[in-house]
Amino acid sequence: MIQHSTTDRFPHYPENVPAALKVGDVWVTCDEYKVPLLALPNGAVFAASSTDSNTWRSYETALSTWQKNEHIAGVGRVIAEDEDLVGVDLDDCVDSASDELSPWASTIIDRLDSYAEISPSLAGVKIWMEAPALTTAYKKPGLEIYPSRRYFTVTGLTFGVAREIRDAGAELAAIIEEEFPKVSRDRTPYDGPDRVLDLEDFLDRTDVAIFDVASDGAAERKYRIRCPWLDEHSHADETGTYTGQYENGALFFACHHAHCGRRTWRTFRHHVETVALLGRAPRGTGRLR
Repeated sequence: MIQHSTTDRFPHYPENVPAALKVGDVWVTCDEYKVPLLALPNGAVFAASSTDSNTWRSYETALSTWQKNEHIAGVGRVIAEDEDLVGVDLDDCVDSASDELSPWASTIIDRLDSYAEISPSLAGVKIWMEAPALTTAYKKPGLEIYPSRRYFTVTGLTFGVAREIRDAGAELAAIIEEEFPKVSRDRTPYDGPDRVLDLEDFLDRTDVAIFDVASDGAAERKYRIRCPWLDEHSHADETGTYTGQYENGALFFACHHAHCGRRTWRTFRHHVETVALLGRAPRGTGRLR
């Protein structure tokens, strides 16, 4: 039976959190909207980021901050780029009336056989494991898989005896192959567009905010930008949105947030050019469902 919290704060049971997760300065706290915060025992509130290690602290500091301050809703663990940890997020898989897991979630949890806990919403499950070979995030409604640049709120709210974190790379790869099948694509060689757009000039013209230059072995240039659909991101998270240009002139847009998963360069260009020209978003480009 799930122990339901009686306040707006998220549950946290330190005794159930695996020791392997507690190691290192990779912890943050969060508010009731799951916005990550710097763990400061005096209760001061400053934003943290899953991509800025300067805003991460030890588990002991995060726990102490949560214990001492009622306005701190929970504690969270970052999935850092230099480690083998992977986080799997299963949404809407716990029945609120019976506290029972849906069959599909139960199957995934059993196949991965690694540490799993109830999410702060009490409606989902988060699974932690090792999968050294995974470098790409996978997302679709109900199932998200992250190998880095993300943080999960940690509850320690487990199903009976907590499982240890283990290497479940092979099992996870099989699940990814089933849940995210590869789409057959046209392999005709592409020599690039007839007219090459100057990406920097385009971003400047359309007033797209550039945060920094990102490294990419395949692209000639790649920028981390503010997503034009930022209001659809959970808690207005500004991380995970990129645009860039390949050596042959082809352009791309990618946003790691679920609502933007199917938005392409063409959609991005149409949206920002319309806003720049008319001062408003084009019709038909609202929230994807």
